[in-house]
Amino acid sequence: MNGAEYVAEFLDRIAVEKVFLMTGGACAFMIDGIARHPRIDYRCFQHEQAAAMAADAVWRVDRKLGVSMATSGPGATNLLTGIACSYFDSIPSLHITGQVNMSETAAFVGADVRQVGFQETKIVEMARPITKYAVMVETGDELREELAKVVDIALSGRMGPVLIDIPMNVQQEELGAKITHLPAHFPAAKADNEDVTPEVIEKITDFFQTTERPLVLFGAGVGLAGVEDEVGQWLSARDIPFVSSWNAASYFAHGVSGYCGTIGVYGNRGANFILQNCDALLVLGSRLDNRQRSGNAKNFAPAAKVLVLDVDQEELRKYSVDGYQIAPLDFKQLPNVLHDVETGTISLLWLDYVREMKDRYFLDNVSSEIAGLNSLSPYQVVYGMSELIDEDAIVISDTGAAVCWFFQSFFRRAQTIFTAGGHSPMGYSLPAAIGAKMQRPDKQVVCYIGDGGFQLNIQELQTLVEYDLDVKIVVINNFGYGIIKQFQDSYLESRYEATGRGYGQPNFRDVARAYGIDYGRIERIEDLKQELFSEKGTRLIEVILDPNTIINPKLEMGRPINDQFPYLDDDEFDSGNRFVPFERLTKN
Repeated sequence: MNGAEYVAEFLDRIAVEKVFLMTGGACAFMIDGIARHPRIDYRCFQHEQAAAMAADAVWRVDRKLGVSMATSGPGATNLLTGIACSYFDSIPSLHITGQVNMSETAAFVGADVRQVGFQETKIVEMARPITKYAVMVETGDELREELAKVVDIALSGRMGPVLIDIPMNVQQEELGAKITHLPAHFPAAKADNEDVTPEVIEKITDFFQTTERPLVLFGAGVGLAGVEDEVGQWLSARDIPFVSSWNAASYFAHGVSGYCGTIGVYGNRGANFILQNCDALLVLGSRLDNRQRSGNAKNFAPAAKVLVLDVDQEELRKYSVDGYQIAPLDFKQLPNVLHDVETGTISLLWLDYVREMKDRYFLDNVSSEIAGLNSLSPYQVVYGMSELIDEDAIVISDTGAAVCWFFQSFFRRAQTIFTAGGHSPMGYSLPAAIGAKMQRPDKQVVCYIGDGGFQLNIQELQTLVEYDLDVKIVVINNFGYGIIKQFQDSYLESRYEATGRGYGQPNFRDVARAYGIDYGRIERIEDLKQELFSEKGTRLIEVILDPNTIINPKLEMGRPINDQFPYLDDDEFDSGNRFVPFERLTKN
């Protein structure tokens, strides 16, 4: 085997079936090696960014390693946005780039020049801040070692993306007939039960013993470790209420009794009230970014002691300024830890309050502001969609206002739902949906995206057509960048610069026709029908909203997460803050 053929055989050995790519000269040998391999193939995208985003979706829908491939220079740099999606959400993915021959590199000529070979680009240096590991190999021996190493790194500890850059001369180098190195952590290693430290068990037990109003924040780390079922059973058995982050919302049924909603800037009012009034918050695998805690972390769970469990020691270090308790833990050990934790007696007044807040606000999809527009409500559309699609469907949400409406109102039964939560680029959900469908052709797949985001990777409609993929694309059309327009309403006197003035869109019906794709249109809630999703084939479903449709509720600057716009009257606000008094800012 030469180096290119070795790459193909290695990928087959680690159970990769498809490589998502766009061709180019520096990766042509590797693509040819993949094409000639009997058990592995490639899928072509129209843009390398889309290939990386599709690779990101593979682990999320099938717990297998997604792989993208690109040429040197612009091909490699185009991968970076998709790689960042995996990095910030702890998704393992492998990205392989071709590079110019070693004899054509700046390092070879021994001068600090910008470029020697055509399209030579130092992609490793660019990718390092958004990968767990990035490396360029210089010999066939290094290729053998580093291929196994990068997969090990991607799948161990806090998972994430890796990149390997392979010069063209290494792709052509003869490497022999055998795969000499395979990753030790493939598939992702299970934790050794004997490694469970009694200190962690004791810390959690002590944490619960002195509390009457406990709450658990269910983070994505639980699901990434594959222990969501065990954690859910423990929460139910101990009757401990819980809230979640957006990225964790795919790991449990939303109808379970203890679940109170997602939290944060665009979180559920009831869930935010409950979190702000607890006296002990156990955080399981969530990094508590400023979309959860707001810009002022001191206003987050201000009367509670907080204990954060995480696999990443660096994530835990940042809480030293907050006074939080911390405990490092490989979450594959979490079920064994929780099994031995003793919890104290929960106040009945607390449980009654939690039920009241959930009854009042959970799935409260009625917006007086939207009703005043006499227009279709995105909350009704999203909730209705969750009722109409298959119970095991895959739904990928994009960003902006669309993703806020989605997580505020989608009611998960057993669907797989996700977005690129940390990086959150516009245009992510279409290529991610394509990757999901390619990996799981047996599942119903829905791309849910705003009119602005749709235009960033609209070229991937050709990928859908080329491979005849049964994906439904729901375009939530509010005729502009709604989340930024709402920001401009709050702080810029409704000057819609670059959101209204300068923003435009094509006729999406004509776009669908140009690609030969079926088109549906929803202007009234009665237009939302099951056959829009159940009939086979690619379909673009345009949902028409009033341009002034807002996100509701939404936190504004300077306030704690339990005081969202539109503002409640003082009596209702005080009722929600029954255990912890909050001094309220003057309402705008």
